[in-house]
Amino acid sequence: MRASATKVDIELIAHATEDLDKVVEAAKAVLPPGARDKVKFKVKEFKGHYGNPIRLVKARIRNRELAQAVFDHIISGLPEEDRLELLRDLRRRTSGGSLYVRLDKQRAFMGQLKLSSSDPIWIKISFSSSKIEEIREALAGGRKGP
Repeated sequence: MRASATKVDIELIAHATEDLDKVVEAAKAVLPPGARDKVKFKVKEFKGHYGNPIRLVKARIRNRELAQAVFDHIISGLPEEDRLELLRDLRRRTSGGSLYVRLDKQRAFMGQLKLSSSDPIWIKISFSSSKIEEIREALAGGRKGP
């Protein structure tokens, strides 16, 4: 049986040197086009070590249908080598029925999805099952496109 996405959490940081609207636009790029107006991003303000403003941009998608659509959009939008990397590193990227993905914020702003660990968009995708093989099947089944 294949697991399905039940919830998606998206977080990213808007540094003092970044335009908040562009950061939110990058976050929305991980969403399917029809969902971009349905998901509301919240912004929390913090101060950095030197007093510089840091804003945490967050969204939580609890609707199962929308969560599955976001998961499918992300997986199908990744380059083949990134999808293979997710499958290869699945045990390291999952915990308690959740898959943890980091996407390149700059590329997302340009409409491209790409794995990255530097200044990323953090995504936590919760599944209907915590069994790694069922999550693996969801990842493999979500593979569309080139």
